Amino acid sequence: MGPKPSAPFQGQFVKNQMLALKKHQALSYFYMRWHNDSLFNRLLKYPVLFLQFFWCHVLSFKTVDVIHVHFFYPTIWLALVYKYLRKPSVKIVVTCHGSDIYHYQPFGALYRWCCGAVDQWIFTSEKLRTKAYTSAPKAVVLSAGIAQVYAQTTQLSRAEKDIDLLYVGALDKNKGMDRLIALLPQLKDKTICVIGTGPYLTQFEQLRSDYPNLRLQQGQGAEQLKAFYQRSKCFLNLSRNESFGLVMTEAMACYTPVIATLTDGSAEQLGADSFWVLEQADEAVLLQQLLQKIQQLLSLSDSDYTALQQQGRQYAKHCLVDDVAAKIHSLYQALAPE
Repeated sequence: MGPKPSAPFQGQFVKNQMLALKKHQALSYFYMRWHNDSLFNRLLKYPVLFLQFFWCHVLSFKTVDVIHVHFFYPTIWLALVYKYLRKPSVKIVVTCHGSDIYHYQPFGALYRWCCGAVDQWIFTSEKLRTKAYTSAPKAVVLSAGIAQVYAQTTQLSRAEKDIDLLYVGALDKNKGMDRLIALLPQLKDKTICVIGTGPYLTQFEQLRSDYPNLRLQQGQGAEQLKAFYQRSKCFLNLSRNESFGLVMTEAMACYTPVIATLTDGSAEQLGADSFWVLEQADEAVLLQQLLQKIQQLLSLSDSDYTALQQQGRQYAKHCLVDDVAAKIHSLYQALAPE
């Protein structure tokens, strides 16, 4: 998926990977350019994508040695068409994003058959890998990679930060926006910043009159986000399902501790048994625990808060996109040596 008017930064981490990989080798980049929210687009975007790919690559005089598919299904069909109609020896690498596994269980016959054509799997978390259906043994777990701009960030003390709670991401139910709204009456004394777009945006805009402590920002670039992360005392991730969740890594790269619900992504980044990761079994209990954790984090001693900042930064600095791209390049080289 490329960007669209309502989601101008959609697909950005894939683009960041591509730009980082270009430092290692020549490559072409194909993505969904015709992309908006209209019913007409939703009906025809995949047929148009297929025709564009067929014209630009299957009928091209040039051939490629490796095709890297982001988001396995149904995108894998483009790579299979290329393999069986253009170049049978092409190697196929797949990065699974989460919903390309979660939304297809139990796996149908066509889905399972497509899995057999993949030469190298990449999963963004170990738990996501265990939920996949693969008939090939080659699989690695790699961070999706955060922008290189996060290599250099400033560690502010908690007293220097002017935002108590920060959320960055899509404003939808899966990301737990109903949970955040339910918490607002208990957080009137906290400055809350919400950055993103989605179905809940209108509701958040209406809530600002009742909650003057609530700040809203729409899509931001990496440089702007870095400033928001650094100014925030705590980052909230309230997702119901999250295969990785790069925003948690970005926050930690900026010395901002994270409180998260238990998902594949938070378990990978914070640890499933982390004090700051909460089970999702009961909504009422979850909301109570979230309030408790927020109060606890914001009232930690300065030394304990600083230690938490350092711990997150140590993890995040290994997830920079240049490092991830170097590992992916090595996978390409192993499949199709020059």
